Amino acid sequence: MKNKKDLARAMNTISHRTLHTSPTSPASLTQLFTRPLMHAAMPALMPHAPSAQPRKLPAALVERLLVQEGERSQLGRPRTSFNAPPPAAFRAATMTYPAHIERAGIAALPEGCGVYLLRGADDRPLYVGRSLNLRSRVLAHLHNHDEAYLIGQTRRIEHRRTAGELGAALLEHSLLRDLQPSHNKKPRSRRGLFTLRLDMDGRPQVAQVSESELGRAENLFGIFASERAARDALHKLVERHALCSIATGLEQASSLGAACFARQIRRCRGACTGEESGEQHQQRLLQALEDLRIQPWPYAGAMGIVEKGDGWQQVHVIDHWRYLGSLDRDHRQLRARPAASLRGFDLDSYKLVIQPYLLGQLELRALPSLSLMNS
Repeated sequence: MKNKKDLARAMNTISHRTLHTSPTSPASLTQLFTRPLMHAAMPALMPHAPSAQPRKLPAALVERLLVQEGERSQLGRPRTSFNAPPPAAFRAATMTYPAHIERAGIAALPEGCGVYLLRGADDRPLYVGRSLNLRSRVLAHLHNHDEAYLIGQTRRIEHRRTAGELGAALLEHSLLRDLQPSHNKKPRSRRGLFTLRLDMDGRPQVAQVSESELGRAENLFGIFASERAARDALHKLVERHALCSIATGLEQASSLGAACFARQIRRCRGACTGEESGEQHQQRLLQALEDLRIQPWPYAGAMGIVEKGDGWQQVHVIDHWRYLGSLDRDHRQLRARPAASLRGFDLDSYKLVIQPYLLGQLELRALPSLSLMNS
């Protein structure tokens, strides 16, 4: 009888607490889990045992769990916790740096745009890269386990600030060409460049050209690494614009006025059969080629591209689509270069500059002769 009275008293206490819980106070995790369990049936341990009465969770156990949860809430302990990352200042103060790398070069890294250079023994160039945040990028190198071999060879780090992304890209390509660092991806050798050139009859032909010729010749369309790539590009151009493969020289006509294969499947407008005039077809061909046209250098001499950022500006000197260096408040003269490199088309510089140039996004400035800037 005594046990039954204790059980009834405990049940009354739990019911009283449940009914008088403030609706605004959030229920604890223990309360959320134990309340439904109080009235849940406990399965028998033996599934094949004879029918037995389902057992309930002991009320004394529920009472003890609720009391313990209430004590923890009164102590003000958080119910959940997480490991927050330390602040940036703390990470910078506690960060360890490789002892074999000159510390001055690391300390001088700014949080700005530019190019960085990792040098090894005897100042040998190892790696050249660019970033919008030089300090963050170089520190990522130092603590990247996948680059342990490169960092193990590094003895000194130097950087060069630029006013923006265009200057950083131009400078990076220039340093890669001049220094040829050992850990950068080697550029593919350019034994020959290929382009599309119109012949005397106005037909596009695949032609091999030199880099210097690309910057001066007119009516050249596209730059390709191989003859096959140039021919594939011409086939795609003819197919995309419904041009005639006979009129463009890609297919030989079996007889005068014979339809090309594309006309037989209704993908040619009929320049081969006379349904489209030769003038109309030639005009459509030139319009299709216009997107691939290589722009010859349109100025008599060098031009400056003005780029502003971080409160200062640079003037990037370009001549015949070749980057020659940058002028700014700290460098009034261009870096010395071999005389042969002062002129001539440069494909890397052309690819970086041509799109913003055609879109009118560049601020151009006429410059004096190179001899005056280098004097």
